[in-house]
Amino acid sequence: MKIKHNVRVRILDAAEKRMVRFGYRKVTMDEIAADLVMSKNTIYLHFKSKVEIAKGLFDRLEARINNGQAAIEKANKNPLDVISKNIMFFQKELSPWFEHFLKDIKLELPDVWRDFIDFRTDKILEIKELIEKGIKKGIFRKVNSGLAVRVYLGAVDSIINPEILEEEHVSFQEAIEAVIDIWSQGILKKEVRA
Repeated sequence: MKIKHNVRVRILDAAEKRMVRFGYRKVTMDEIAADLVMSKNTIYLHFKSKVEIAKGLFDRLEARINNGQAAIEKANKNPLDVISKNIMFFQKELSPWFEHFLKDIKLELPDVWRDFIDFRTDKILEIKELIEKGIKKGIFRKVNSGLAVRVYLGAVDSIINPEILEEEHVSFQEAIEAVIDIWSQGILKKEVRA
């Protein structure tokens, strides 16, 4: 059973390497098989289709994000630290996937895209609890935590649109950093706020 698991991991590793770089649409099963020096039939023993490989990549990405965020929350007690480290971790994990892979998935596999958006939304909504903890500890000013998260989520939703990124001439990473900055610092200069 462990051998079967190891082969699945190798297939996902090879597919991830290619699909993150070139996108879902351009990568073929032949290329993945050639990278692994195995037959397509062997790949099909573990994954019935390229769609199943894409789903496997998302499952693995979600697990990596869940594990990383759990480690951040365990290591940090300050809600602001947890929020900022979680957002930066989320950004680091997702940034490579946006330029090619997720752009293709949005068009080619809308059900997989919706699953990804639901997962991402759930992760961001978890920030609501952290904001509420921060309010109780006096770290954050009293705001409607649900609205604060939705403002953040709305900003993220608009920037994951590849057309917006292209129009604004920014990468996903640059856009998410700007959202975090504006969301946490506002747009007023400090001397104007006082």
